Amino acid sequence: MNLDLFQVENTGTAPANEVLLAFPPTQVDHLAVVKAKAATGKRKKRTYITLDVKPTELPDAPNGAKYFIISLLNPLNSDTNFKSESFTRVEPTNRVSTELKYGPYEDRTPYSFSPIIVHFENNNPFAVVEELVREVEISHWGNLQITEHYKLVHAGARHKGVFSRLPPRVHSVYYRDEIGNISSSHLRTDYQKSELEIEPRYPLFGGWKATFVIGYGLPLQDFLFESSDGKRYLNFSFGCPLAEIVVDKLTIKVVLPEGSKDPSIVVPFPVEQHLETKYSYLDVVGRTVLVLEKKNVVPEHNSPFQVYYTFNQMFVLAEPLMLVSAFFFFFVACVAYLHIDLSIHKPSQHFAKF
Repeated sequence: MNLDLFQVENTGTAPANEVLLAFPPTQVDHLAVVKAKAATGKRKKRTYITLDVKPTELPDAPNGAKYFIISLLNPLNSDTNFKSESFTRVEPTNRVSTELKYGPYEDRTPYSFSPIIVHFENNNPFAVVEELVREVEISHWGNLQITEHYKLVHAGARHKGVFSRLPPRVHSVYYRDEIGNISSSHLRTDYQKSELEIEPRYPLFGGWKATFVIGYGLPLQDFLFESSDGKRYLNFSFGCPLAEIVVDKLTIKVVLPEGSKDPSIVVPFPVEQHLETKYSYLDVVGRTVLVLEKKNVVPEHNSPFQVYYTFNQMFVLAEPLMLVSAFFFFFVACVAYLHIDLSIHKPSQHFAKF
């Protein structure tokens, strides 16, 4: 995470309500989140107020630049200054102890940029999830089943374990890899949260990778609700449960009950989404799966999202009726088999006497 302090001046004649921030294409692919804060007060009484930042697109953007709009708290007049936080640096450079200072810069060409690299020593563990697939399966019989597939790579010093923050009232927790169950895990629960401490099957050194699966169940009544228009909706947390972890690619699959219709989603940030169909035991038409995908996921993305859908309650009885019907026809077949004589009898011969 990089931070910069920008001083913005309104040189026009009309007040400005927004600030347009541009990023070069070399940073766009690695950009996870952009935040801006306005400083109010002086010295010890200074406070920071979070500003609204939204991505935008301009048809005439040069060199593939990516734009963000920062909404100001108050209109910026031509005789006032505004400060916000963001990032970027280049020569001239001044190094003082552990601080690097670049600039000042004058007469810079608009939209010009020069990439830099800061190389430093860090002996702290730094785990990155290359890919995480979270499957959230809804069962109207009272359970919410979560299955998480991790591809973890270690980019720092030796790593021994991580924490996974789970919702409260979690049950049926398992932690395994391709070999089998991994016993080096500890689960601590209370009425507010559940915390799972996991250790890989072997310590991870820099550049080493590990794949594993975490699964658990949750009470459905804590996450599934009914809206005023009669729709069901799931309220669940986006992001990665592992503490302080960056995810290169996150995929969330919400498996709706069979018979669900008109799925829709409410997410507080842009994501890619599409629909799939999954077949499970005793399914006839299959289950609708809402797939959400996002790259460069950071802890700031751990916020709730909602999935709305309509559901006919009669589909709850579909699978039990199929089981009852199957057992009934099997019983009838057994009774019929016992009462049918399939043996072959030799016909008797009668001889007439003269």
